[in-house]
Amino acid sequence: MATAVDAESLMEKGVSRRIPSRRIALKVLLAVVVVASGATVVFGAVSMRGDRAREGHRQELVDGAVAGALALIDVHTDTVDEDLAQLRELGTGAFADELADGESGFVQAIRSSSVNSDGRIDAAALSTESGTSGVVLIAASAQVANSAGTPTGRTYRLRIGVEDVGGKILMSSVEFVP
Repeated sequence: MATAVDAESLMEKGVSRRIPSRRIALKVLLAVVVVASGATVVFGAVSMRGDRAREGHRQELVDGAVAGALALIDVHTDTVDEDLAQLRELGTGAFADELADGESGFVQAIRSSSVNSDGRIDAAALSTESGTSGVVLIAASAQVANSAGTPTGRTYRLRIGVEDVGGKILMSSVEFVP
């Protein structure tokens, strides 16, 4: 049995035939750590990109509601037809249906009272979001003058429903909140 003798003589010389298990285990562990780190970085980057896209969409919903609210409260007797046209461009659904009649109560009130309202948006925040639609809460104010007298300050709290229609954010409902 030459192999037994050879193994014994090698062991006497301090040479081991064992597989260097520590070295292999360290290499495997290092490979696992590198792969896990890479996966974590990729997952984090994908997650951050998705978060930015969602936040961008949320901001678009707020911006659409702000534009609509401003068109609603910033109206003038001299430009009522243009103001109404802009408001119609920013509306959809039930809200657009209410504005469909060119001589709606809204237009008649502006014309008959010679209303001039310089509105501004004080604050706006997304209340709820569901896919392509949302509800935005808005605090606004305006200096309103009419045929009856001097301008007075008004404040408004609005709950505005918005929808993404063909890539454009439009108002679908407007509710004045007490």
